[in-house]
Amino acid sequence: MIAEAKSLPVAGLPASGLSSRGFYWLALVGGVSLVAGTFIDPLRGWTSLLFCGLCLLGLGIAGLYFIAIHDAADAGWATVFRRVPEAMISLIPVGAIFVLVAITFGGSHLFSWMDDGFSAPGFRGLWLTRGFFYLRSVVYVLFFGFFGWALRRNSLRRTQTPAGSQPKLGRGLCAAFLVLGSVTLTLASIDWLQSLEPLWFSTMWGVYQFSNLFVCGLAAIVLLAAWLSHRGYRLLNNEHLYDLGKLIFAMSTFWMYIWFSQAMLIWYSNLAEESVYFTDRLSLGWGPIIVLTVLLNWIVPFFVLMPRRPKRNRIILARVSMVILVGHAFDLFLEILPPVLGERPFFGLAEVGAGMVVVALLFIVPLRYLRPSSLVPEGDPYLAESLHYHS
Repeated sequence: MIAEAKSLPVAGLPASGLSSRGFYWLALVGGVSLVAGTFIDPLRGWTSLLFCGLCLLGLGIAGLYFIAIHDAADAGWATVFRRVPEAMISLIPVGAIFVLVAITFGGSHLFSWMDDGFSAPGFRGLWLTRGFFYLRSVVYVLFFGFFGWALRRNSLRRTQTPAGSQPKLGRGLCAAFLVLGSVTLTLASIDWLQSLEPLWFSTMWGVYQFSNLFVCGLAAIVLLAAWLSHRGYRLLNNEHLYDLGKLIFAMSTFWMYIWFSQAMLIWYSNLAEESVYFTDRLSLGWGPIIVLTVLLNWIVPFFVLMPRRPKRNRIILARVSMVILVGHAFDLFLEILPPVLGERPFFGLAEVGAGMVVVALLFIVPLRYLRPSSLVPEGDPYLAESLHYHS
């Protein structure tokens, strides 16, 4: 452990060599495919653009949650690799641009309630108005952008703070985000996803989206750290991997619990306004995709990561993380495509291009953020604890 700690990098990433050119080519090919698919079928293009934005924005918010939970709990175990989730926060403005472009220019295609002939009873009719919807969307983006900036700024202050004197302001800021961010995330998921089907609702939608977001964030942290390790910047020892593996195992099971609870309650109550979510998708042939999401998002992680040894294996954990990210991508497509397109499962040029763009930007944007800063937060009061951490 001591020898490994001494070998950790203390400088920023090199200007070339670490961020593979392959990711830039992947982004270029994916972007061209997305644009071409949009020209061929504009509706599929808008859904794919919304998918890109929500994926990237969600991963950025997940990094924000990881840092906020870590600092609010005054934890130290993840300090040595905290720059990785911090770098993921830089995905927030990128994802926000995608989302705002999709809902601004493609909103009338995506949201049926934007039609002049649509009317909804009571408060729902007041909530679903164009001007208020766009205003809320901007507020959501600014909210997450502000807390992303504030928490990263607080992280830099930590490196200038004597050991044992973590600023109370930082912990208070993190606690405030965990409360306010949960409300904001719930409202944003209702606006950008649930309102694609304006007459359908689920009281578990917010916590379901959080479980989606956080397990994907953990998987992305593992993948980015594994990529850095592949390039010679080993930030995670077996103890860090073990704890990340336990978190992924727990959160994938929590996701399954929420998924089952929502589906079971909808099936049990058998109310038309609730069951339409599943009946429409099953009637359109999306049943195999629903089964696939359960397989990739829970069954595979559950049985692979149940033993102790796989959670300490970097390669196995990275592969499970890739499976989880693919599974949740299918889950997000399952939420977006059926209500907008009303077609049987089909992934065309736009959808494939969108997936390529998300994968490429997941690596390009955070790695570019890491270049001017140290990979290891030298001076952080909890760095020594993290370097010699044993779970």
